[in-house]
Amino acid sequence: METLVFILIIAAGNTILPIFLPWWIMVPFNLLAVLPFRISGKAAFWLGGFATGMVWLSGSLWMSYSNQHILAGRITQVLGFGHNAVLFLAEFLLPFLLGGIACMTGTLFKKFKQTNG
Repeated sequence: METLVFILIIAAGNTILPIFLPWWIMVPFNLLAVLPFRISGKAAFWLGGFATGMVWLSGSLWMSYSNQHILAGRITQVLGFGHNAVLFLAEFLLPFLLGGIACMTGTLFKKFKQTNG
């Protein structure tokens, strides 16, 4: 249950906060959002990364669908990708890594603070 709540909080924060703040707000948000949870660093990396990646992937797919994939096709041509799917894979992997590393850093910071007073 705690895992599901963690994923939902990360997903909600990464959906709502970039509307009002810069896109990189996901990194400090993920770092702070993991603090109240009893979750290991490995699990925080995978769960936080997955939630962050899925939020950004779903947003990019929704925007691409709303303009008939015109912009995605042009970006794919400019970057030299063979297909739009490679662009969407990159749009999942980059936030996945950023969100996962931020969550793992939060758990390691919490562990460091507990051991050093």
